Amino acid sequence: MVEASLERKSIAYVTIVHGLLHVLELAFGVVLIAVAADLGVTLLVLGVLANIFGFAYGFTAIPVGVLTDRMSETRLLAICSLGIGAAAIGVALAQGTVMLGIALAVLGIALGIFHPVAMTFVARVSSKIGLGYAYLGTGGNLGLALGPIIVGAIAAGLGWRYAYAGFAIPCIVLGLLILRLPKKVRPPSVRHDDPHVDTSIRVLKPVAVPLALILVSNILNGLVYRGVVTFLPAHLSTAVTSAIAGVDPVMLGGSFTTVALLFGVGGQFLGGYLSDRRRRELLALIAVGISGPALFGVWSFGGAALLGFASLFAFFHFMTQPVYNALIADYTPDSWRGRMFGIYFFCAFGVGSFSASGLGYVAESEGITTVFLICALIGVLSILIVIPLLLRALRHAKVGGSVHGA
Repeated sequence: MVEASLERKSIAYVTIVHGLLHVLELAFGVVLIAVAADLGVTLLVLGVLANIFGFAYGFTAIPVGVLTDRMSETRLLAICSLGIGAAAIGVALAQGTVMLGIALAVLGIALGIFHPVAMTFVARVSSKIGLGYAYLGTGGNLGLALGPIIVGAIAAGLGWRYAYAGFAIPCIVLGLLILRLPKKVRPPSVRHDDPHVDTSIRVLKPVAVPLALILVSNILNGLVYRGVVTFLPAHLSTAVTSAIAGVDPVMLGGSFTTVALLFGVGGQFLGGYLSDRRRRELLALIAVGISGPALFGVWSFGGAALLGFASLFAFFHFMTQPVYNALIADYTPDSWRGRMFGIYFFCAFGVGSFSASGLGYVAESEGITTVFLICALIGVLSILIVIPLLLRALRHAKVGGSVHGA
């Protein structure tokens, strides 16, 4: 009973941090117009700042993944939450584009600690891994969905700096609460100081092909994700709200982004729920097979139809997250799990961050609508990567092999 209670508390804390993390991750896209007006810079410059932020967010996952295999997850999670709070205050106080870029980079580093640690943590402490990821992902998606409207409201009423400062406080409080958890809520099944445990890269050889396919698909999904979350609020603020006069465009863009991303909450939970019941490779194909093409609708339409296609994209894009998380846990030996989650999130957020600069140039030169055409085409490429992953899994299942293909 004590262990079950501690498990629930641990997952609750990390889920709330996940929500706060994604509020602050999306905040820059929501306040993009306000920052441009305040600092007098172009969308290309702001796209570069988003790229710096996103790359720091993703790159941090690699060294943190190594640390996760060797250190207490709860201590790393506490450092993450406290660091996010401190960095958010730094963004709020930044003057000029250079200081803002430095502050965003530090915030990205703090945010980047979270995912490899949290994914390894949940895989270890949850009695049902798919459901554990569903709860964790639902918290993150609530932050993604509600963050734009809350950030937009704060920015419209008080200014964009207050939006960052306001979310610093709960992050610091959560960090202090996590510090009170045991260093190891549940011990790992593999100890890295055990001389009989093989921690070399050789243990990945039997699963190299499926892991490579998952990582490549994840890079493509990350490129789409960074492009959409950076430019969707600004796109919605003009394409959907142009007929609404007298209302702050930042507030409106954030509100409509919230409506779209709320659908991602359902997709996130459904993906986690089904991951314990259906073949995960098939779920991955269904999710990317709908989310990518949905962006053609975001590119083509305006008004309510645009909002509908954005919601369809959000539902199925965020459905991929618990499914891909569980696939990484499936295929990766325990001795490499922290490091592989680090690589996995670097692919999504680090490599994916470069779409912010590239698409910032596209938005500036061709118009912001074209951003979503390019994202849709990238999404179609992801489908072509997931198909052989599913075929391989079905082939191994037919001949009696394990999901790992070993």
